[in-house]
Amino acid sequence: MGFFGQQKPKAPAAPSAGKTVSLTKNPELNHKLCLRKDIIEQKARKTSFEGTKARVVFALDHSGSMRKMYQDGTIQTLLERIFPMAMYFDDNAELDFYWFDSVYKELAPVTPDILEDYVSKVILSKKDHFGGTCYAPIMNEILQRYAERSPEKIPTFVIFITDGANSDKRASKDVLTEASKKNIFWKFIGIGKEQFEFLERLDTLTGRFIDNANFANVNDLDAVSDEELYTLLLDEYGDWLDLCRKNGIPVG
Repeated sequence: MGFFGQQKPKAPAAPSAGKTVSLTKNPELNHKLCLRKDIIEQKARKTSFEGTKARVVFALDHSGSMRKMYQDGTIQTLLERIFPMAMYFDDNAELDFYWFDSVYKELAPVTPDILEDYVSKVILSKKDHFGGTCYAPIMNEILQRYAERSPEKIPTFVIFITDGANSDKRASKDVLTEASKKNIFWKFIGIGKEQFEFLERLDTLTGRFIDNANFANVNDLDAVSDEELYTLLLDEYGDWLDLCRKNGIPVG
């Protein structure tokens, strides 16, 4: 098992039933993507969100402490594990991508034709600095884009991964509170040895219209299998959809 719990496939696999999406030119990677999408589909069958659609957003820490992971292939491997979430939820199998540090940047959506070399050709080719860690600017951009500038009746599923504490706690709380009336679900994941006390507080933050976030602390993703990863990512999503429907928030 490699970094982030990659498992070597035992037998060929075909794409799951349902909407057919184009895949990469790499047969081995296609094989892994199909297996991972199948795991998500199997988990969804046991929930209230089976067959539902969503816009999937990946917001990834780009601070200085993450630099090595971008350069040594770790982030590319992680991206290939996150992408099947878009394969399942998004009509076009597109994963909207942002990196954030003290500022943020939106990059080209991750699609099958650029997935394999996304980190080297799309992220690292820009030669951007690796800065400090602020959550509020990127959170506010996601709120404004998906709830104000380009609202849709289907939800937005945000996967927000960081390895460190932020310097703008009050502003981040304010954005999450404001977003609690919108159809945006926030999955916060802390990786590494940080304690992430602030993200734990966001998970139980009072004063929100509904509970719109979930947090998981994963010290060693190397030990997390694909099945465990998707269980973690999907935890509380169905509960949030139910809360939205009960409170008049459109989720399709």
